Amino acid sequence: MAVPTYNPAPALVKQMRHNERLFIIQAMWVMPFVVIQQQYVPVLATRLGASPLLLGVLTSGSALVLTAASVLARWYLQHAPNAMRTLIAPVFVSRLSLLLIPLVLLLPDQQAEALVAAALAINVVLGIVQVTFFAFLPKITSAERIAVLMGGRWTVLGLAMAIGTPAMAVILDRLNMPLNYFVACGVVIAAGIVEIFIFGAVKPLPAPAKAPTRQSAAKDLGDILKHGPAARYLIVTLASQLALNASAPLIPLKLVRELGASDTAYGWYITVYWLALAAMGALMPRLVHRFGNQRMFALGGAGIGAQMIVLALAQSLPTTWVAGVIGGLASGLFQVTAFGLVVENAPPERYESFVSIQLSVSNFAIFAGPLLMSGLLSTGLSIGVGLLVCAGGNVLASTLSLRRQDTQERT
Repeated sequence: MAVPTYNPAPALVKQMRHNERLFIIQAMWVMPFVVIQQQYVPVLATRLGASPLLLGVLTSGSALVLTAASVLARWYLQHAPNAMRTLIAPVFVSRLSLLLIPLVLLLPDQQAEALVAAALAINVVLGIVQVTFFAFLPKITSAERIAVLMGGRWTVLGLAMAIGTPAMAVILDRLNMPLNYFVACGVVIAAGIVEIFIFGAVKPLPAPAKAPTRQSAAKDLGDILKHGPAARYLIVTLASQLALNASAPLIPLKLVRELGASDTAYGWYITVYWLALAAMGALMPRLVHRFGNQRMFALGGAGIGAQMIVLALAQSLPTTWVAGVIGGLASGLFQVTAFGLVVENAPPERYESFVSIQLSVSNFAIFAGPLLMSGLLSTGLSIGVGLLVCAGGNVLASTLSLRRQDTQERT
């Protein structure tokens, strides 16, 4: 399905603004799901006595499942109706599926293993949500407005995460298990119902009528790789996501093992990170309008490299908060422009397939990056040197993305 081009008629402009406001508001209501699914499931697995191997399966296995689910999402989009309910259905199923977490706490034994299995199952639905969500974004606003939409979403999500993470922690700490997770998942489902009403109020933009085309995944991939900008952006995605996610096992090791951070101190690092990301999200529309997605994407990658350098050299916890601010600002640049570049580089007639493939590449890097770094650490690589390796990888990926732009400008 082609990414439509719209004339900025007053009625369409009003419709786009309406849709953008709804999608930005929805970012606030997705927060409870993100907090439980991404931040507290690994903590719960640790409390249940999960082995390092099982924790590795949880982290890397989740990314691998998301990669496979991206392929399933392609089939889903081809066979689902072209309407907002195509997005609403997997979103709400993903929220309901979180109830698997407190249910496994009722088991008499092997709770850690069951929790990991439940988390992987949730990621099957989440993979479909990811692809479907990004496939629908060009249907609610113009390509020129993507930076405004994504910047607003990250600002709202960043503020919600900074406030909601400690709030959810209060629920989990004050109540006994499994009641605490039943209550937390109830909050997630209630927020999910609000999300349904928000998505239901969205009015997709009119797209030109086009006969549906279906072909094999291999043929889709071949057509996409023949499209130069798309193929080059897939390489940039792989390099940048590998460098970014290789640091995943290093940051907690640096803060907790080397610097002795308590849960509260580690929480401060997370909080300043999200607040900085929210601030950058608010600035992104003007920056992208002036400098373009490509330059801001490269600057974000370089900023993440600077964050890794500060962490590598940090000798005290306050220094890591500086790294958190740098990382939040850089991640704001990186996250907002990454999807803008998907829209810019996708083959017009293969947009949905390109979204699926790009997310598959990204999820593969999320899977492979931490494994590669863990392998290096097992050979005796120090945490500081590992962070410097990640810094170099991020700077290299930024350079690669700028070289791609230089090639296009010469062409």
